[in-house]
Amino acid sequence: MKLRPGLKGGQLRILSKDQVYDIHLAILRVLKEHGVEIQHQATLKILDEAGADVDFKRQVAKFPEHLVEESIRKAPKIVRCCGRNPKEDFIVEGRKMYFGPCAGATHIIDLETKERRFGRLSDMADVAKISDALPNIDFVMGLTSASDVPSIMVGLREPYTVMSNTCKHVQAFCYGDGELTKAMIKMAEFVAGGSDELKKRPVISLYNEPSSPLIFGSEYVEALVEWSKAGLPLIWAPCPISGATAPITLAGSIVQGIAESLAGNVICQLVNPGVPFIFGSVPLVLDMKSALVSYGTVETMIKEVILAQVAEYYQLPSWGTGGCSDSKVLDEQAAAEAAMNLTIAALSGNNLVHDVGFIESAKGGSIELLVICDEIIGMLRRIMKGVSVDDETLATDAIMEVGHGGSFLGLKHTLKYFSSEHLVSELMDRSGWVGWKREGEKTLAQRAREKARRILEEHEIEPLPKDVKEEIEKIMREVEKAAVKKAA
Repeated sequence: MKLRPGLKGGQLRILSKDQVYDIHLAILRVLKEHGVEIQHQATLKILDEAGADVDFKRQVAKFPEHLVEESIRKAPKIVRCCGRNPKEDFIVEGRKMYFGPCAGATHIIDLETKERRFGRLSDMADVAKISDALPNIDFVMGLTSASDVPSIMVGLREPYTVMSNTCKHVQAFCYGDGELTKAMIKMAEFVAGGSDELKKRPVISLYNEPSSPLIFGSEYVEALVEWSKAGLPLIWAPCPISGATAPITLAGSIVQGIAESLAGNVICQLVNPGVPFIFGSVPLVLDMKSALVSYGTVETMIKEVILAQVAEYYQLPSWGTGGCSDSKVLDEQAAAEAAMNLTIAALSGNNLVHDVGFIESAKGGSIELLVICDEIIGMLRRIMKGVSVDDETLATDAIMEVGHGGSFLGLKHTLKYFSSEHLVSELMDRSGWVGWKREGEKTLAQRAREKARRILEEHEIEPLPKDVKEEIEKIMREVEKAAVKKAA
């Protein structure tokens, strides 16, 4: 079975091997001497029995070096992520890269009115459908959040909506506790065809963001434990903010973020040795002029490269960021920042690059930017593919066949190699002034909007079977009933 190919990245290095090792030693020291506050007694007990230094009163666990390093060895170096359609499966290994949106942005730019508004469940369905059709989007999240869904049901309604509108791999944002997580797993089992099938072909992974600095809230830990028990791919990626919830220095914020992530891996591997774990962080920066969190800074891009280098040192699959902007609308800043951080992401080699389509520092989502980024990722794939140099591609026979002053346009050699050597752009306008005027003087944003609308009108998704939908709806009714009863 042919899999999604991935983009081979990792060409850019910022740190020397000695510097990477110094970061590793600093991470071990933070975990051993300072530890992590873990607000979950059962997990603290597990850590205590495994040899961690646990202060149950303060809820702080300190991790000895051997426990951290042993957990790294237990984590798989290769992770399979599957879609409902096996043709959408991909393998996370080495520095192969895959791209997709995130979820959780409170607002979205309306595709029709162009106005900023709160996100809805229907927006997440549209994002999933468009992502399913975009050739360079590998995994799917809903980009925004569902303001029209009761808060107790967001953690189930959102991933169900996304899974219903794509056949690609789905990543679910962690909103809830252990019980909600178990319900999500049960829901995924029905989609996959049973618990055994879900383990063989995980159609969903969980994205969990613990708090910085070095605090694991009880609900996050419950979700981590339940997902680990199920043996499904898990992303444990804190969002340390340089200057606010992490040190202002780039190296220091990297040390803290990775320490937070590796502490999560220790818990995972103690609960279920060999559970697929994606390590990393979302290395943000506090803009000192506005006091707002920034996604588009060059410092964030530098930290992405460092994260990939440390991931390579640990030989662990890693989480990255790209295709996002601090701009409030789809303008020149949005395009420039998204193209820049996608390029750095590709050169860094982090395996799963999320946040594609985020604007307004992750407070907003732009479907048009998602569509544009798909085109940019296609360009990056072509660049990373490189150039074939052999007797045919050197084209000496073709050069001599055409002769002096001739044309290569009608040559068989041109027809044979055009599609493999050249990337045909769907969004970037290559016409002349007259042609551009004749076609309506459309901007890149307008062409992206038209493409998104066309996908929504024409693209078809294989629906979930009726019996599966009925079972999932039953699960959600039971969860909602239990939540209402608990709140009463």
